[in-house]
Amino acid sequence: MTPLAFLALAALITLIGVLLIALSGRKRTPWHASIDDFRQRLDALAPPTNDAVRAADSDGSRGEGRTSAGT
Repeated sequence: MTPLAFLALAALITLIGVLLIALSGRKRTPWHASIDDFRQRLDALAPPTNDAVRAADSDGSRGEGRTSAGT
């Protein structure tokens, strides 16, 4: 066996080993998990819906309570 063939065989075995280790250590998640995660983060950043705004506007505590001395 020539030294070049020996080197190629060693590189091939190393490459197969690295691929097996990388694939076996990979976190197993469904293909749509990243899409669901993105959707949850997007919903958390979304502005409040009209129902939530309406509920806050109809709160009876508006105009009551303390005001600062400067106003």
